Amino acid sequence: MCLNRRKNPNATLPIATIFLAIAVLWPHIIHPSSHLGTDWNDFLRGGIMGLAIGMLLMTVIRMCRQGCGQQSQDPTENGSSPRP
Repeated sequence: MCLNRRKNPNATLPIATIFLAIAVLWPHIIHPSSHLGTDWNDFLRGGIMGLAIGMLLMTVIRMCRQGCGQQSQDPTENGSSPRP
C-alpha cells in the first residue's frame, strides 16, 4: 500500500471497503438492544456508511482525474502516429 495517498488513490480503496463492511455488519456485531440504544446505533452505522461511501466516491473521482483506469499510455496502440 502506498503511503502517499494523494498520488495513489487506490490506497484509500481498501480502507473504504473495510468501513463499508463494518457498517453493513454493524447490526450483527452490536445488537440494537444493547446499552447504546437504537438511536445511537443508527447514528453510528449511518455515519460509518456515509464515510465509506464518501471515500469510495472520492477514490473513483481521483482515479478518473489521474487516468488510472487507462489501459495503455502508448499513443501508437490506438492507431495514431507519434509526433516527431
